[in-house]
Amino acid sequence: MSSIKKVAVIGFGNIGVGVVRALYEKGVNGLELVKVVDIDLKKRRPVKIPKTMLTVDWKSVVNDPEIDIIVELIGGIEPAKTIQMQALKNGKDVVTANKKLLAAEGKEIFSLASKQGRRVGFRASFVGCHSLIHEFQQAGTSTKQFKRIYAILNGTSNYILSTMSRDDKSFKEALREAREKGFAERDPSDDIDGVDTANKIRILVSLITNSYQKVPSFTVEGIRDITTQDIQYAAELGYSIKLVGVIEQIDDSFAVGVYPALLPETSLLGSLEGAYNGTELEDEYGVISGLVAPGAGVYPTTDAVVKDLADIVEGRQMPMPTSKSPVVLGSTANAERRYYLRFSVLNQAGVLAQICNVFWKYNISIAGVIQKEPVSARFVPIVMTTYLAKEKDIQEALREVDKLPMVKVATKLIRILSANT
Repeated sequence: MSSIKKVAVIGFGNIGVGVVRALYEKGVNGLELVKVVDIDLKKRRPVKIPKTMLTVDWKSVVNDPEIDIIVELIGGIEPAKTIQMQALKNGKDVVTANKKLLAAEGKEIFSLASKQGRRVGFRASFVGCHSLIHEFQQAGTSTKQFKRIYAILNGTSNYILSTMSRDDKSFKEALREAREKGFAERDPSDDIDGVDTANKIRILVSLITNSYQKVPSFTVEGIRDITTQDIQYAAELGYSIKLVGVIEQIDDSFAVGVYPALLPETSLLGSLEGAYNGTELEDEYGVISGLVAPGAGVYPTTDAVVKDLADIVEGRQMPMPTSKSPVVLGSTANAERRYYLRFSVLNQAGVLAQICNVFWKYNISIAGVIQKEPVSARFVPIVMTTYLAKEKDIQEALREVDKLPMVKVATKLIRILSANT
């Protein structure tokens, strides 16, 4: 049995309460909670600890030579970054749930941890899919390769899209319900605009490439403009719409993006409902594996933090990028996939033929067309799916189509993802 490691928790909010309860009330072998830091110590909390363990001064805790591990749960960039960096400089290990910080400033944090011979545990930054990061524990040295990862990494967005699909609610109505049930923050921008998912994808790319260098920019789209009509049309085609993080291996680089996508309704991710996270990984042999777990909540996050702490106290290897080699992302311009397109056009003869003429020009083949009843006296929706087409070709074609006089609204494009595309 390892010697007892002394732990300090910085951040006594909902997640902090869960971690404190696990360490102080239930106890974890080899760990002793000695300090809890928060700016508000008067707030009533459902866990009681001695007042001598409480402080508002994180600096005294980080600089205490008797403390071995700092658990940072305050979120944001500062002072979280300073806390983690100072802890590492002082020879302490760090456990955090702060994916925003690691995505933005991971280079400095992981670089310092590597130099100091310390560990940074960040399972809790993934919560429901933290097991995925351990698939790449040997990142950069493992002989195992993969073709792609598709991942739903934001429970708020998945809850909203599931509610829109199940209850035929608008985006605004579903968002309001998500707030009422505690699945969405007062300002849900990071969730619904794809930022939270993008942060997690950046961390995952760092692990896969074993590099702590900053991941280059990639396409990030949210779900604000997904309509009930799109969800209904997708269902007619046998698909559901989800916010997906995508990592696809192309030779020696990776095509990466975050965007709404059509997934087969019967697939693991396409059938995922509520505030859940899920991942689907296809290896070099075409074998597909998946994982589904709650994407948020006190217990799942607490469990992830405790698992990292247990790894540290038991001396187990932990996934962490250690190389300063640059991360190379491939261009998505030549990536081939299928597409869902919704046109709003004038209700007149010959419209479909003109759109098809443009597509033929760019060598885009049409898989299916659904023409709906007019939504007004003048406009009619046309839904089209394509066969495999290059991203650059579909984008060029749509720029030309949207200039046609009978097309009055920008065409809605949603990518189609499945094991066969």
